Amino acid sequence: MKQRNLTALFLIALAAIFVLAACGEQTPVPVYVTPTQEAVTIAAAPTATPLPTATPSPSPSLTPTTPPTVTPSAAATQPPTIPPGVTYGPLVGPDHTLIPTETRVPPTLPPTSVPTAGPSPTPLPGLNGDLMGVQIHPHIDSHEYDLVLGRVRELGIGWLKLQFNWGVLETAPGHYTPEFYMLRQYIQRAHTDGLRVMISVAKAPGWARDRGPDGSLREAGPPRDPELLASFIRGTLEQVGVDVFGQPYISAVEVWNEPNLEREWYGHPMTGAEYMRYFRPAFDAIYSFSPEIVVITAAPAPTGDSQWSADDRVWLQQLYDAGLASYGQNVAVGIHPYGWANPPETRCCDGGTRGWDDRPQFFFLDTIEDYRAIMVANGHANAQLWTTEFGWATFDGLQTTGGGPPPDPAGDDYLGHIDQWQQADYTLRAFQLGQDRPYLGPMILWNLNFSTLIGAIDQGDPKAAYGMVNHQWQPRPVYLYLKNAPKS
Repeated sequence: MKQRNLTALFLIALAAIFVLAACGEQTPVPVYVTPTQEAVTIAAAPTATPLPTATPSPSPSLTPTTPPTVTPSAAATQPPTIPPGVTYGPLVGPDHTLIPTETRVPPTLPPTSVPTAGPSPTPLPGLNGDLMGVQIHPHIDSHEYDLVLGRVRELGIGWLKLQFNWGVLETAPGHYTPEFYMLRQYIQRAHTDGLRVMISVAKAPGWARDRGPDGSLREAGPPRDPELLASFIRGTLEQVGVDVFGQPYISAVEVWNEPNLEREWYGHPMTGAEYMRYFRPAFDAIYSFSPEIVVITAAPAPTGDSQWSADDRVWLQQLYDAGLASYGQNVAVGIHPYGWANPPETRCCDGGTRGWDDRPQFFFLDTIEDYRAIMVANGHANAQLWTTEFGWATFDGLQTTGGGPPPDPAGDDYLGHIDQWQQADYTLRAFQLGQDRPYLGPMILWNLNFSTLIGAIDQGDPKAAYGMVNHQWQPRPVYLYLKNAPKS
């Protein structure tokens, strides 16, 4: 009996030791925010950071002015020639850009790798990092966002751009999804890190749109009422708010994206006049929130007239016919001067026959200077062009998730015409050409991380070919050239 009592006492003491150990300090488990893929209605949105009292200047007069006639180049006046099976430009056709799943390859974290040595970049004078930026795919978890911010900090640039896909961010007026609040947090973090944040707002949700002429309700298009867009932009600015110094976390807003394309402007006339119906109330919403936020007109896709698109030069002139110049310096004019496979200094056109070298829209400098000529001719020389997208694409150096080469992109021969070192060199030279022109504002490179989407490289998605990192988040030459370029 005595032995049994001793055994019981021993067991009781041992249990007490385990209880005390369990009550000790535990190592916290890190938790990362992962965006929910389904839209969820939230009844009560969090209260926005209160704004300081401010009296903005009156909105500019919207009385259209009669602009002088603009004479485009001879090549621009010819109807576009589209070879059989080739779409006019890389981002024009309705099904041209593949849409990979939102699931991404888990990032690896080895030391930063350096691609096989290639040619040295063209020697350039120092670049102004404050006028340089990059667009990111923002629907990533917080661990991946840490990688994004780290990569952007290494580049020594001043701007970060995100596109707000309205259709996945607001389920009803004022009811925001978890993705919206995730983006709000990401924007605030970038601002706190010293970056200036640009957003473009596009793709109205189904509840805000009418069906198109064919009775369908496609993924992208403007809302039935321009005030719905203005309301979403106003709500976004109020929700994201201002910092402790009263500065808006969002520094610039581009009102829509490439509205001269049917796939971005479905169900509405692809004209500058129709776009201006939406721009006016959106401008008022942004300007009344803070005159310090730069308002940017939607950059049209550089393309000609086709069943899917409207000529970008004509479209820009239509903005001026509808009164754009009356906004003066309160607006910037958005531009997407892609170069396809043409070097940035090359001009149009020397008998091109390849589908991407026979029109001014395919040349970086031609697009910039044609737009500037239209601005000046319409009395808007005091405003700037802001390059909200540009870049060169190549699959060279990329591998699929299975380790093989990407498939040949059908109808996109320009994607196989330059290698990864030319992509890097062209990009640096384009930044320098842009900064040599005082009428050009910040230039946003497309893109940092779209190649990390599962299926992007495997399916030959052009978005991956423009990326600065591969599917494992490791730098491509364009990243390394930009990182190592001298900057002021």
